[in-house]
This record gives sequence, structure tokens and C-alpha cells, in this order.
Amino acid sequence: MKVIPLSEAKANLSRYAHQCREEPVVVTVNGRPAFQLVPLAEDDDLIDRLLEHHPGFRRLLERRLKERSIAAGVAERRLAYARRARRRATRGSQP
Repeated sequence: MKVIPLSEAKANLSRYAHQCREEPVVVTVNGRPAFQLVPLAEDDDLIDRLLEHHPGFRRLLERRLKERSIAAGVAERRLAYARRARRRATRGSQP
């Protein structure tokens, strides 16, 4: 088992991302274990993992699924309209 401080994990994240496949990598914050790097298996589903381990993600997803949705084309037109309106407003405020 490898135990490293957060600063070391941040500086060498790629190395520890690979190393956690070989042995547990525990990251400490202020000298106390805070979390463990856990690799995803090839067949792991990230959404399933998030739903299982992150209650806030589940609540967010449930709220979003209840919202009214629109077609992608409609969203694109609305965004384009908003961008044009911002450009016109910006040009109008310049001397």
C-alpha cells in the first residue's frame, strides 16, 4: 500500500493513476487518510459508480430527468440568438 500526501498526488497524478492498478494508493490531507485512488475496470460503468457512491449525483440526475427537455436544434438556435444579442449589446455600449 502506498500512502502519499495530497501535494504529491497532485504533482504526479498520472503516475499514481497507473500505480493504483498495482497496489492501493491512499492520499492524505494534513497527515490523515482522506481518500484512495481506485482504478475503473474496463467494463465499469462510470454512471453506475457515481450513482452507487455519490448521493448528490443521484439527486442531481433525478432532478434533471424530471425537467422539460428540448431538441438539440432548438437549443442551438436559442444559443445562437443569445450570442447575437450579446454581440449587439456589446457593440452598442462601445463609444
